[in-house]
Amino acid sequence: MNKLIFTLLLSFSLTIAYSQTPCENGSAGGYPCNQVDFYSHIDNATLAGTSGVEGSDIWGWTDPQSGIEYALMAQTNGTVFIELSDPANPTIVGRLPSHNNKSSAWRDVKVYNNFAFIVADNNSGHGMQVFDLSKLRNVTNPPQNFVADARYTGVSSAHNVVINPSKGLAYIVGARGASNGCGEGGLHIVNISNPLNPTYAGCFDADGYTHDAQVVTYSGPDQTYVGKQIAFNSNENTITIADVSDPSNTSLISKEGYSASAYTHQSWVTEDHRYLISNDELDEINGLVDNTRTLIWDIQDLDNPTLIREYFSDRVAIDHNLYVHDNVIFQSNYQNGVVMLDAKKVGSTNIRELGYFDTFPQGDNTSFNGSWSNYPFFESGILIISDIDNGFFAVKPNIKDVITSHPEFVSCENPTTLNVNTDDQFEVSEYQWQLFDGAHFNDIQDNNTYDGVNSDELTITNESDNLNGSEYRCKVTISTGEIVYSYASNGYQSPPIADFDISLMGNTVTLTNNSTGAQSFEWDFGDESALSSENSTSHSYAECGSYTITLTASSACGNTSLSKEITITKPVSHFSYAVIQEEDESITFSFISDVQNANSILWDFGDGNTSIEENPIHTYSSNGQYEVKLTTSNTCGDSIYTEVLDLDLILSSKNILEQNLKVFPNPFNTELKIEALDNSYELNLIEIYNAAGAKIEQIKAANRTSISTAHWKEGLYLLVFTDIEGRKAVKRVVKE
Repeated sequence: MNKLIFTLLLSFSLTIAYSQTPCENGSAGGYPCNQVDFYSHIDNATLAGTSGVEGSDIWGWTDPQSGIEYALMAQTNGTVFIELSDPANPTIVGRLPSHNNKSSAWRDVKVYNNFAFIVADNNSGHGMQVFDLSKLRNVTNPPQNFVADARYTGVSSAHNVVINPSKGLAYIVGARGASNGCGEGGLHIVNISNPLNPTYAGCFDADGYTHDAQVVTYSGPDQTYVGKQIAFNSNENTITIADVSDPSNTSLISKEGYSASAYTHQSWVTEDHRYLISNDELDEINGLVDNTRTLIWDIQDLDNPTLIREYFSDRVAIDHNLYVHDNVIFQSNYQNGVVMLDAKKVGSTNIRELGYFDTFPQGDNTSFNGSWSNYPFFESGILIISDIDNGFFAVKPNIKDVITSHPEFVSCENPTTLNVNTDDQFEVSEYQWQLFDGAHFNDIQDNNTYDGVNSDELTITNESDNLNGSEYRCKVTISTGEIVYSYASNGYQSPPIADFDISLMGNTVTLTNNSTGAQSFEWDFGDESALSSENSTSHSYAECGSYTITLTASSACGNTSLSKEITITKPVSHFSYAVIQEEDESITFSFISDVQNANSILWDFGDGNTSIEENPIHTYSSNGQYEVKLTTSNTCGDSIYTEVLDLDLILSSKNILEQNLKVFPNPFNTELKIEALDNSYELNLIEIYNAAGAKIEQIKAANRTSISTAHWKEGLYLLVFTDIEGRKAVKRVVKE
């Protein structure tokens, strides 16, 4: 009903709406809101000077001479420049038409060194426009029609452009018709240190198409990458992290997918570079999730990004662009407008909504209408918003610190109480406690479990297993109708459950903590060494033997312990091999060790060459017989395995077996099929290795074998086949 009322009000509004209006009782300037004040609005037709135009991206620029802030708003037919010296009375300074006046629904703009850089997707021949923003100072008769000052033609069209303000480089993503061999739609890197003469600098396309990205000079906790240029890419189905410090020699650091993914759209790092906030543009519209989903990643180890929380909005909409500034996440969620989330406790996965401004009161659905993007970085605090249908908005967050102390779990006693305290200067009109169901917070009512659900103190009187670890928050409404949410807190919790996994390599054990409900830990390694209080840890044993490892997990509600035994023994050497290349008289082998607990490895290939790699590749320059010896060792001793390679016999066997093997489909997805075409050759074993050379599976094979690969990650795999006569062959396959 509220959406209908707002829509009716807007139908009588002017194309340009001015004057600051505070958000009260859920409305400001005729738009739904919470803790965000309205300043001004200009519709798309007025911005463009013509009808039939839609909005897309938006960015900002502050004139270093005057301090005046400007909005740079992209539309289907070009870019509009809006002066904001008085954000309640903005001025359209001028317009830069699209190159060759071609229309594009996807136009993106960024700023470097007082120049704007503009790209357009599905717009052949557009390239990247460059515009000198200092021209905006001297406009005497606005709006003025501008022309671009330069244009980069190393791409034909592109979806987006990314700029790290501390470096003179632009990163064009989603490019079409790219030159210089950078044609996968990844990061097409351009030197813009001289904005009027942009030149190609390098490429990152090791993970294919990039939809959007952020590039930072890294200053986070991962010491390996401090000071380097790190790109955080949204690559359709993964978060992909790359080192782009040297544009001519970029490298993939890591990539990670997530469940219920539909289209990894965009992401932004927190200001301490510890966490990454990302979104998926199609998970809502495809019905994979109910409400708008925000994904929180721990990136303190860039080589191993970890998804730590999925935050769900109370409303339904598709999410689009988001940014992080001053510990606030600003999300353009299409038909919901801009939603602001508190990022202060994002590391502990405690997220709360701070406010919102709905630029599209016509509806709240999973449709591509409403807020495309926003820009929250102005020093004035003004937030500018672009809306596909409704144009330009200038608003200002007015977040009130109503809650002075948040609910906090303090004991395990029955009953349990949670409290919220508020500042006396605000008149509270309503308290409502809510319970988290795993995706959303829902109102609770007074009953035999809860008391005081509409007060500042909630009492939980009936503790039960189904409430163990449950989260609660308080929704506080003040007299102006504005809503403030507390941080969430556990209400009831049973003693923790200790659990861990063991990985043994030589005499060193790696212990992965899987405990739940614990606040502290104690590891006893069983060898009278010092105890450890780390979460997950590793330990090296000085002597061989059997040891009992005990983990004690503790919380305010008690502690539990779990013990597991390990035995440190000397390694048992063994290896397999496969021919991977034949050239003239040289033959190249891939050797793969099959040793689980060695500290050191030494290969002797029998031709005077050695290696200490775990899985080396070695080339023999001539045929003959070679004795290959693998020596492995740890604290407990050495182990030697020797095998004689007769290259003539191996090659003839390999060719026979390879010719009678069919592996399909290749590339594959969830299943891989193997078929021996001649039943006179009987398969015995299939060993599967990933691109790093680690054996991931070993299968006792028949002549017709089907392998489930749904759990394999994307990438290259090596299949080593052995038949019952000991003949070997190798096949390379790729999972998409």
